[in-house]
Amino acid sequence: PAIFKWRQTEPRLILCAVLGLIFLSSGLRLEIRPKVPIGNLFYMLSLSFRMAWPFREEWAQLQSFEDILSVIAESFAELVERRLTEGLYRAYLEQEDNVAFIRGRIRFTEDLRRNCLTRQRVYCQFAEFTWDIPENQIIRQVAHLLSGWGFQPKLRAKLSQLDSALGEIAPTAMPGTVIAGFRYNRFNEDYRQIHQLCRLFLEGSSLSEQLGVWDSRAFLLDMNQLFEQFITELLVSEARGRTSVDPQVAVLLGEEGKISMRPDLLIRRDGLAVLAADCKYKRTESEAYKNHDYYQILAYCIATGVKQGMLIYPLDAVATDDIVQIRNTGIAIEQKTINLGLPFKQFQQECEHFAGEVLSLATLSALEMSA
Repeated sequence: PAIFKWRQTEPRLILCAVLGLIFLSSGLRLEIRPKVPIGNLFYMLSLSFRMAWPFREEWAQLQSFEDILSVIAESFAELVERRLTEGLYRAYLEQEDNVAFIRGRIRFTEDLRRNCLTRQRVYCQFAEFTWDIPENQIIRQVAHLLSGWGFQPKLRAKLSQLDSALGEIAPTAMPGTVIAGFRYNRFNEDYRQIHQLCRLFLEGSSLSEQLGVWDSRAFLLDMNQLFEQFITELLVSEARGRTSVDPQVAVLLGEEGKISMRPDLLIRRDGLAVLAADCKYKRTESEAYKNHDYYQILAYCIATGVKQGMLIYPLDAVATDDIVQIRNTGIAIEQKTINLGLPFKQFQQECEHFAGEVLSLATLSALEMSA
């Protein structure tokens, strides 16, 4: 169920599991807001997508999700402008073509098929040093996407200029998942931050899968996914020394490679798995659904061979922390909460305290396993 509230001429929707904006053709904006305060939400986004800049105090005072998108889009534009000034990253791209002179090496089978009657051309495979590569194509894709959103005129003009400046890059409609395959070096290390912002906008946007002109006016984020990413990055950033946090590690529950599964988090001590955790943003409406969460984390514990499992919820999803000792197994499953609704300063302290407790429990589990 959802609740609509009208303020002036703009409809607003409060929905617990989705957040975002829908830009209507009439000029109105439908804003979908979670219960998380806007400043805290921005902090969650900045950590989840590894935004490199320090979190400034005034950003905690933002009033709407549209303000968040504007700040992030402005930062994206500044980073791209800086890279354009320095020059776009170029790389060798493997290509094949029927050319008038030999380039690279001849593909003899294809050459005979295409040119057996006339020999004015030769089919070759060669590497071209170009900036029309996926690392730049996805930046142009996002610049074009954002230039069509309903930002303030000054920001829209800046994004449109970037779109024009990148006009020699081929238009694409790539999903944000391709960014995970990009590799960085000393020549394009600054692309890492730009691509993280691209991933944020592409994951939230409804893009057509067809090549050519696209027109997106919606940005929606799944709070379940954002909560999982936020908890993951929070624990990864706080892990030190002998403790490491690995997200989405593939494990097998059955023998002979049967029943593959991926716990949200696997915490290791000296390389040995000591704690499996799963993040749940959803509200547990009944004991039946709550038990399903326990069944899932119990399976993760068995598959990974750990004795400590953890279910992580926002504080409003469950009332209190709890521990369940699983009979006949020696496995303990802890229900852990983090309060997303605190004032911003207290929320930062809550995050540090939460990460410290989880990582300390992992250390204690390692000591018990080695005893």
